Amino acid sequence: MAKRLFLEEEHKKLNSKFIEFAGWYMPLEYEGVIKEHIQVRTNVGIFDISHMGRIRIKGKKSYEFLQKITSNDISRLYPGKAQYSLILSPKGTILDDIIVYMLNEQDYLLVVNAGNKDKILSWMNENKLNNLEIEDQSEFLTLLALQGPSSESILQPLLKEDLSNLKYYHFYTTKIFETEIILSRTGYTGEDGFEIFIPNYKAKEFWRYFIENLKIPPCGLGARNTLRLEMGYPLYGHEIDENTTPWEANLSFVVRLEKPFDFIGKKALIELKDKREKFLIAFELLEKGIPREGYELFCNNEKVGWVTSGTFSPSLNKGIGMGYLKKEFLDNNLEIAIRDKRIKIKIVKVPFVKNTSIKKGVK
Repeated sequence: MAKRLFLEEEHKKLNSKFIEFAGWYMPLEYEGVIKEHIQVRTNVGIFDISHMGRIRIKGKKSYEFLQKITSNDISRLYPGKAQYSLILSPKGTILDDIIVYMLNEQDYLLVVNAGNKDKILSWMNENKLNNLEIEDQSEFLTLLALQGPSSESILQPLLKEDLSNLKYYHFYTTKIFETEIILSRTGYTGEDGFEIFIPNYKAKEFWRYFIENLKIPPCGLGARNTLRLEMGYPLYGHEIDENTTPWEANLSFVVRLEKPFDFIGKKALIELKDKREKFLIAFELLEKGIPREGYELFCNNEKVGWVTSGTFSPSLNKGIGMGYLKKEFLDNNLEIAIRDKRIKIKIVKVPFVKNTSIKKGVK
């Protein structure tokens, strides 16, 4: 049975259409995917992303433990800094992509993908060190994402801190409505924005204030997906999974082979670095059409790859997608099969949409 969001009734009041996603019953859209997408690209929108897992790591061995199970270098963190990273299998394949938040030297918060939470918790407990506490806080916290170029100006009046000083992939603990929250300048849309960790007992008050008082349009999974795809962000179960290495998924920038810890998967990654069997590409259609997951890619009538994610881009007014190709076919003489038709595609660099409002910075 699908899990339910704490704010489900609030979403129903707004006439959201629901779907099952990653084991959760989630809002897909409210007033339409394209409308919500454009709203975030041009102004502001709010998402309930409480399906994501929230795991707290505490104790004297927290640093050592996270260095062991993540591919990035935890020594680059300091209190108030967040880091994108991977959790790998011993084979060097991706168990999950995560964000690590350093609260202090012995206290970290991890956000993991909804469908992977139980797997990652089990993996952590299998590799647990002494003097370490692993706590699943997912059911106690609501996670809202305020995204769009207007997000800072809308949120600023609620805070005593100057939000312009909060850098990309940084966060702090603060108060709104006398309630302690974690406010992070992160997101999955490619626009400036914030993710807000709120205790459940205050979640309805926050949600209603944003929706009713500030008139921020709610947005669902549909727009979240088209927004992330326009940026070329990977989605677990699509571009990345347990059969894919960071090298293949273009995620080498979060693999720190040089860090002085033999993290799980490191040995395999060293051996696999020059042995990629598939290459992740981004592409756009040169004719009308909408690519979808699973569609096949061809070169001179030979099947050479497949689509992992595809959509109609509301910002570019064309079909875009991501997928995997065999190494020897990394050229532009490519076609996608859509129903009984072959349509030419062009390999492009991500992000598809340039010059967004995102606050650039080192992750």
